[in-house]
Amino acid sequence: MYELGYTTGTFDAVHHGHFEFLKSCKSFYCEKLIVGLVTDSLGEKQKRKPVFDFEHRKAILENCKWVDKVVAFDGTSKQVDYHKLRFDVLLIADEYFKKKEYYSFESDYKKIPVIYIPRTMGYSTTDIFNNLVLRIIEESNIRATGISGDIISFTPKHNKEIIIKPIKVGVNEVGNTKNNYKLIQPPPRCWKMKSMKSDKIYPFISGVNPNREIKIYDLLKGKKWYPVQKIVKCFTGKKEKYQVEEMDIEKLNNDRKFPQETYWMIQRDGGKTFLEWSKGKTLEERQEILEKVKNIVEEMRELNILHMDLHPENVLVNLGGEVTIIDFGWCMSKTFEMEKDELEFFENCFKINFDYLHFTESLEFYKM
Repeated sequence: MYELGYTTGTFDAVHHGHFEFLKSCKSFYCEKLIVGLVTDSLGEKQKRKPVFDFEHRKAILENCKWVDKVVAFDGTSKQVDYHKLRFDVLLIADEYFKKKEYYSFESDYKKIPVIYIPRTMGYSTTDIFNNLVLRIIEESNIRATGISGDIISFTPKHNKEIIIKPIKVGVNEVGNTKNNYKLIQPPPRCWKMKSMKSDKIYPFISGVNPNREIKIYDLLKGKKWYPVQKIVKCFTGKKEKYQVEEMDIEKLNNDRKFPQETYWMIQRDGGKTFLEWSKGKTLEERQEILEKVKNIVEEMRELNILHMDLHPENVLVNLGGEVTIIDFGWCMSKTFEMEKDELEFFENCFKINFDYLHFTESLEFYKM
């Protein structure tokens, strides 16, 4: 048991997980615990503007039985903190294990241990805020009609269904993605695999990139076959007044550094998937929709955009026979920065009309 422990955190909308963390610090590792509480300005810079201001969060922690002292933390290094506070142990949540800041502290001060404490699973400030957004939407006379995976559908008063799709930016952006946080558009995240039509090795997208699905909005908004009506970041104000912010490119690029940041894609209902819609339809009716899909693919080609995952479950058809294309998480755009071989692959996809080829081959896969 060490005499004086030190930890830092934002402790915004304090929940059970926070208290369990503080309890573990005080109960197992130190006689007295100092908390370096993130300032409002640092909180906004790091992730988002805290819901509760510094004094509010400080008052909560000062009334916690596991906290002996609260000091302001404005982003100074742990080395600077040590010289001010002279703590005996540095206590950090395990999600920051071996991060550069703490690793360098361990190297500088070998006699001062850094202990990583497991977080309490099932508790997240971000999840609390996201659930709050759902409540706000519901209280705004929008009735939830169903939840499937990460897709939440609502029916407003006018009875036209809309879809709320949470998109966590920053995830699936590791590996060989280059210079992520300085680009206006994200580069494709790729791996190597064989082309369907050749033995040549091409780079290929390895997984859904949520940020890409958000960024494609700027290129396709307003298209009648594109369902996304708005992208918002739902967070906060004070005194229970909550703000819905329109997507801001500069903020979005900053948010990509924090995988827990969530944006909301508000989409109109495009109808049934082509897979479901086709049941009981005549060959002529199906051909009419296929022609519409082909026209949409041509329109995307003119915009230098590839969907990359066009199949019967990503094509929606409504009662009027209008077609909507969804799920652009694997898309590629000429606006994305690419390496030479990535660009060659992109251009080759255009030459072989990849999207429509992929769609027609998928019909065989679905036995349609």
